[in-house]
Amino acid sequence: PPSIAYSAMHGVGNQWATKLFSTCGLRPFKSVPAQKRPDPAFPTVPFPNPEERGALALSQSFSELEGCDIIVANDPDADRLACAERSREDGSWTTFTGDQIGTMLGHWLYTQVGKPSSDEKKIAMVASTVSSSMLSVIAKREGFFFEDTLTGFKWIGSKAVDLNSSGYRTLFGYEEAIGFAFPDIVPDKDGITSLGILSELAYHVYHEGKTLKEHMQGLYKKYGEFVSNNSYYFCHDPKVALKIFDDFKRDGYPSLVAGYEIESIRYLGEPGYDSLAADKKPTLATSKSSPMLTLRFKNGCVVQLRASGTEPKFKYYIEMRGEPGVSRDEVEKELMKMSRLVLEEICQP
Repeated sequence: PPSIAYSAMHGVGNQWATKLFSTCGLRPFKSVPAQKRPDPAFPTVPFPNPEERGALALSQSFSELEGCDIIVANDPDADRLACAERSREDGSWTTFTGDQIGTMLGHWLYTQVGKPSSDEKKIAMVASTVSSSMLSVIAKREGFFFEDTLTGFKWIGSKAVDLNSSGYRTLFGYEEAIGFAFPDIVPDKDGITSLGILSELAYHVYHEGKTLKEHMQGLYKKYGEFVSNNSYYFCHDPKVALKIFDDFKRDGYPSLVAGYEIESIRYLGEPGYDSLAADKKPTLATSKSSPMLTLRFKNGCVVQLRASGTEPKFKYYIEMRGEPGVSRDEVEKELMKMSRLVLEEICQP
């Protein structure tokens, strides 16, 4: 099995992670000593979020000294999970995104729990709308139900509960900010359960002679490459963000943006709009102060724009899906070209 290093990031996770590994019969991990115990000063990290750049630096140094293959790290309250893997060949590190971890967890749960289940309930999974669309593509291909929600686990958890009460068995929900939920247990993000399931997957993958990186690449090969370009513009005047949306739909919703054909449009502002709905009304909640625009293009690209409700930012989430067999370099090249053209036309930065 792989050798695993664990960081509690100066939080409460270590004792629960230790108990989890013991209960599940997993080989004990090696805990990063300087981050093992709770410390509200968080002395070894610039910001106590394992998703932030540099947050895993100490864990990586520790892993290199101890010969660990994989780092798993919770945030201080242990409700989120990050993961990185060190190559046994050249020592290089791969830090997995929240979308990659979410895709691996969702696919693993379906193959190990959902697909073999004799339960008559249909399997369901959910994810925030700004997360990758890869899990929804897997759902369509494999035959389980998928639905997206607004960002935040109050929406993800509520949707899971609704689906369960409607006859589904909701195995998994996630958002790209390294939050993962297992509604069969608790319909909220849970970094400890995530740690156990991801570690079980890692054991399985290494037993087959592969790495997590190679496993993720195998999923890309089967379902197509998914490449993202997520960032933001600073926008200190909320009226500017609203004007962008107003200008976009002033003469009616367009069928083309920057020469690219639009397949569907959803606007979660006031008034709301969804081109795919029979009554043209979105099922997700709308917001006058923090609207979101989702454009799905015929070439597989999804562009999502929203005004942050808490920060002076206008955020964009852009993902390009490549068909199976198309290289990641080709998909990324087209993504960056399209991102530039679409953002220039809509936002006029």
